[in-house]
Amino acid sequence: MRFSQFILNTLLLLATSSAFAADHVTPSDRVETHVRIRAAPNANSAIVGFLNIGELRPLRTSIPNWYEIALPTGAAGFVSKAWTQRVPETLSALTSAELRLGAWNVRKLGHGTQKNFSLLTQAIESNFDILAVVEVMQKAGGRPGYDELMSNLGSEWSGMVTANPRPNTPSGSAEFYAIVYRINRVRPCNGWPSLRVHTDSDGSNDGSGPDIFSREPAFGCFIAIRSDGTGGTDFLLAAYHARWADGDITDIQSEVAHLSAVFASMSQAASGERDLFIAGDFNLRPTDLAAVVSQLDATAGSGSTLNSAGDLTSNLYDHLVVFDAAAASELVQQATVLDLRELASSNAEFFRTVSDHLPIVTRLRVLQDDD
Repeated sequence: MRFSQFILNTLLLLATSSAFAADHVTPSDRVETHVRIRAAPNANSAIVGFLNIGELRPLRTSIPNWYEIALPTGAAGFVSKAWTQRVPETLSALTSAELRLGAWNVRKLGHGTQKNFSLLTQAIESNFDILAVVEVMQKAGGRPGYDELMSNLGSEWSGMVTANPRPNTPSGSAEFYAIVYRINRVRPCNGWPSLRVHTDSDGSNDGSGPDIFSREPAFGCFIAIRSDGTGGTDFLLAAYHARWADGDITDIQSEVAHLSAVFASMSQAASGERDLFIAGDFNLRPTDLAAVVSQLDATAGSGSTLNSAGDLTSNLYDHLVVFDAAAASELVQQATVLDLRELASSNAEFFRTVSDHLPIVTRLRVLQDDD
């Protein structure tokens, strides 16, 4: 039985009736990934989002066979009672003690005009509390895709983005790293106003050093916010996009093999911190990654990339790598691929207007700081 479900079942027996508006709705224990949120109380109505395992949405009213819930935008959505359960107010603080952490290659964010920021924003709002975003493209020295994403996410979100792209050149293929987070769930650690880039040559004409990484990872320190507003567990999260090298696995591995140096940089930046995570697009399948990285690949499943038709491939290129598995006891589960293609009208439409990658997501317990 899942940890969150054990708490849910126990407290449901103890909870007394509470005001209807204060209750919430969450997927039932037989749900494996998510429940579809419909625009109307009808199985044939449009899908407007997903209610994921462990996620709570405020209950507005109950009608035969359906719960009406409040979406992050304030709009109404409907979920089937057959796949969900009502959560009394007394459980809200406990269930909110889990933080949804993920990574997503959003495919050339900031290039072209076809990106559907409405769908992208909906996907992030519904599924994450903190997200490492890679492939934030440079355009005329700026990062218009990141700026538009933050504008669409609105005041409930904040983010950090690297000051310069990598490589640090005017090239249209140069990329920024970004980490976005929900401000009522996550805050930066003291003294961490921005992301820090692992020391390496920046790829510019004035760059010095061995230039091991095409896009050296960037990381920040974050503190999860508990339901009472105090700080919970803290951790360092790095965003990473490995070189592609025309698919040459050996070449890609030669770069990825140096991630131990990145973990060393992270550890040095926050002395004593053992909760160190690197997340993003490694361009390697699990077996190829395991061959060159000694740390734990805390990713399960298969297939995080899409072909041009929007169909799922067998390539699990997106990973969450954990520095110290024994210290990271707050991880509720391994990161898994989140299939959000149903947000678009078709798989091909998702590929064209959102991404050629699906995100990965995991959950962290945030009841207390474990340092």
